Amino acid sequence: MFTLKNSTRGFTLIELLVVITIIGILATGATATYTSQIQKARDTTRINDVKALQGGIEQSYQDISEYPRGSTLQVELAKYLGKIPTDSKYAQPCNDGGTAENGTDCAYAYIAWPDNNGILYGEYEVSTAFENLGNVQNKAATDWGGATLSALVRLESGLDVANNSTLVAKDSITGTTKWVVNAAGTALAAAADDTSVVIINGQ
Repeated sequence: MFTLKNSTRGFTLIELLVVITIIGILATGATATYTSQIQKARDTTRINDVKALQGGIEQSYQDISEYPRGSTLQVELAKYLGKIPTDSKYAQPCNDGGTAENGTDCAYAYIAWPDNNGILYGEYEVSTAFENLGNVQNKAATDWGGATLSALVRLESGLDVANNSTLVAKDSITGTTKWVVNAAGTALAAAADDTSVVIINGQ
């Protein structure tokens, strides 16, 4: 007569630790990849928003023969854009630009500036920050926006962007369509003049 033996056996502690470690490593890698893809998607939206802003700015120029002043930007954009875009991470840190001091917040920034012929609002710059480090290094730092810190961490578009600066310092963005920093990067409590940097919140 045969006797059946109970052959079931549990996992040892070592085996469980090995499996948990492997799962943790895989989860960490998957999370990093997912985060990177989400950042890239938001950055793509930012590029499209800047193009839309440029379209509205250029249409305004066609109508009034100068680029919108800081004080009239919101009104002018509203004429040509169904909805003025805002960054989905508005006023949150976007990237550190390599070091914490060089960082910039997530926001769209605009400046109108005199051109080389002395026309007061004859050129402009609109810029955005990127989250993904690859975009910061391959797009923002190579857009011919000049050698300032803002040129290294923000994608800049417009006319003669090398001579303008939409530098947006960390913790400086407040309010909606408000002058928050001037061209030198100094924080302002309110509008100084129509050639100061304007932050576009889209509300």
